[in-house]
Amino acid sequence: MKINPVAISVLAIFLLTLSSCLTANKVNNFVAVHYNNEFPEPGKKMKPEIEVSPAFTSDKSISTTVHKTDKFLPLLVYWKYDQRKNCSLNPSIPVINFSNAINSVATKRLTDKLNGRKLELIVEQAPAAFSLVIKENLIWLILAYSWSKIYIEPDFKDLVVSYKLMEADNTLKSGQITVKNINDIKGRRFFQSWKSATSEYLSEYNSNFTSMTKSFVDQLAEEL
Repeated sequence: MKINPVAISVLAIFLLTLSSCLTANKVNNFVAVHYNNEFPEPGKKMKPEIEVSPAFTSDKSISTTVHKTDKFLPLLVYWKYDQRKNCSLNPSIPVINFSNAINSVATKRLTDKLNGRKLELIVEQAPAAFSLVIKENLIWLILAYSWSKIYIEPDFKDLVVSYKLMEADNTLKSGQITVKNINDIKGRRFFQSWKSATSEYLSEYNSNFTSMTKSFVDQLAEEL
């Protein structure tokens, strides 16, 4: 079967037009809107005996997205184009989520363990990114037939927090706790837009942070 250069050019333009509808800037703009163009608002004042770091970064951008092409397969009658928008949230966002969750889930059990002493928590690592994965396919016979699969792949990093139990200037106990990341791949429902899927993922991401922080508090209470 022969396909002339004009047909190949039309095919390429058609496929690239499909893939260019969603840009890295559009993802950044939508994520910013989801967060109301500002970092999550800190909840009630942190318990005076607990300090969480690191503090805010100087970077004020809500997210940074980079386009990556995973695979480009141009055959005679079948073209496949896999791409992803790798979106990294501002590192202040997971720290704020963790701090807010600490205030929500820190139980009397943990407060009793402190007994007036100071607890320093350092967020060493936290899930703070996701990828919007787009797999596009196109078959060229007499007419062109295309379809796409879109899903959101989370950052699979675990939550890692170091702690120090302090009394005056003395470190009584220190350690590091790892909590397994519970975020999972989220597929796009039939007729669901990428914006709706991304919004649902980010809402679940914030909720999962509370669950992971609760697990951290439970482990910490056992170690103190």
